[in-house]
Amino acid sequence: MNCCNNIRNEKAMIMKNIYELGFALVETMLYLDTHPDDAAAIEYYAEIKDKYVQFMKKYSDYYGPLSMEYMVNDNYWMWVATPMPWEYKGGM
Repeated sequence: MNCCNNIRNEKAMIMKNIYELGFALVETMLYLDTHPDDAAAIEYYAEIKDKYVQFMKKYSDYYGPLSMEYMVNDNYWMWVATPMPWEYKGGM
């Protein structure tokens, strides 16, 4: 049972990072819409985007892709066979 809890906790941690980084990406993009020459914001955006991509890839490798962007031939069946994140009962 402890093994299942560890997997569930890791999955929840990955999803938490995806949500937080996704939020930061959107907010930074909105800021850059009005401040396109802010070099620090552009650098921050690139850093956050790299982290976001890493977490999305990790999630897709272990649990199946969350979006079509992370679907490849070897995980296609995971895409159609696994429940979507909102379909899990009792949390992650």
